Amino acid sequence: MIKAFSGLGNQTVLVHPKRHQREISHKTDVFDFYQMEKVFQVKSLKFIDPYIFRPFMPKFLYRFFSFIIDFIWGIFSINYTKKYSPDFLIFRDNTPFSLFFSYFSGIPSVIEFHDMPPLISKRIFKFTLKRAKKIKCFSVTKKLSLDLENYFGLDGGSIKVLQDAVDLEDYIGKPKIKSSSDMPILTYCGSLSHEKGVDLLLETATNLEGFQIIIVGGLGAEVKIYSEKAKKMNIDNIRFIGQVLPSEVPNYLNSSDILLLPSSAKSKKSREYTSAMKLFEYLASGIPIIASNIPSNTEILTGDKNCILFNPDDSDSLVREIKKLWQNYDLREKISHNSIELSKEFTWENRCKVIIDEIKQIK
Repeated sequence: MIKAFSGLGNQTVLVHPKRHQREISHKTDVFDFYQMEKVFQVKSLKFIDPYIFRPFMPKFLYRFFSFIIDFIWGIFSINYTKKYSPDFLIFRDNTPFSLFFSYFSGIPSVIEFHDMPPLISKRIFKFTLKRAKKIKCFSVTKKLSLDLENYFGLDGGSIKVLQDAVDLEDYIGKPKIKSSSDMPILTYCGSLSHEKGVDLLLETATNLEGFQIIIVGGLGAEVKIYSEKAKKMNIDNIRFIGQVLPSEVPNYLNSSDILLLPSSAKSKKSREYTSAMKLFEYLASGIPIIASNIPSNTEILTGDKNCILFNPDDSDSLVREIKKLWQNYDLREKISHNSIELSKEFTWENRCKVIIDEIKQIK
C-alpha cells in the first residue's frame, strides 16, 4: 500500500521500531522482501523490542511491560514523525498510543482496523475517537465496522469498510505455469494458524486420491508440526512449502489448478473480521477458487460466479466441491474470467485513493 501511495505522487515514509525476530519479513530488507524499487523512505528506529523479554517474564508482567513500551513508543513515534511535517499519518490497530498522541498533536490521521483490538487497546481507541475530529477510521469487513462503531459509541457509517487489495501487475497477463505433477494441484497460501483451516485440509487430503495439495506459508515450527501430523495420518498427497518471499507467491498460484480458502467458521475473527489478502491474490491470478461459505468470504465472493462455496469445517463438502469443479471445465473458465474482473476493483491504488479522499474532508 505504501508503494501505491508513492505511485500516486505522494512522498511517503514508513516509520517502525526495529524487531529482532526470526521471520523472513523481519530479517530481510523491505525492498528486497517485496522485490520493489525504493519509491519511499523507510526509517527503522532503534527501540526496545518487548518480544525479546517475553520468554523470561510471567504473563501478567509481560502484559504490563508491553503496555509501558507501547505508551513510550506512542510518544516517541509521533515526536519523530513531526520532523517530516506530514499532511497525515496512517496507523494499524496495534498502535493505540500512537493514534492517541497523534490526536494531541493535531495531525490528521487514519486508523485501519484489521481485527477487534484487545480490551485495553479498545478503551484507548474509544477515548481517542470519541474526541478526535481529525481522524478517519476504516475496517476491513462490514461486521467489524459495525461492532467497532457499537463499542466506541460512534454514529453508523463512521468507520468505513475498506478491504485489503492486490497489486495486479504481479498477476494479470502472466501465463499459467505448467506443473510437473501428473495430478491436479490444489493450493492453499497463507498462515497456518488453526482458524485458517489447515487441519481441514489434512482431513480432506485423506479422501482426495488423485489430487496433490500444496500448502505455502507458515513459520518453521508450524510447518514441522503439520508435516509430522500428516505423516502420522499416512497422508502422501500433501506438501508443505513453508514461508516464501511475496515475489514467489504468484508462481505457486499460477502453477495451480484450484486455489483453496478453507477458513473456519468456528473463530469469530475468521468468520466475520478477516479480509484475507490471499483472497485478492487468488482473484487476480484467475485460478478457480473454492472457499468456505462464511461472511468474511461472501462479502467479496459470490458462489458459482467467481468461486465455489463449501460448508465451512466440513471436509466431505470440500471434497465434493473440489471433484465437482474439476469435472466441469466450463465452470472453471467462467469462475476464472469473473475472478480477474472482480480483482480489478480491489487494487492498492484504488484503496489509497479512498483514504486520500477521506482525509481531504477533514477541516
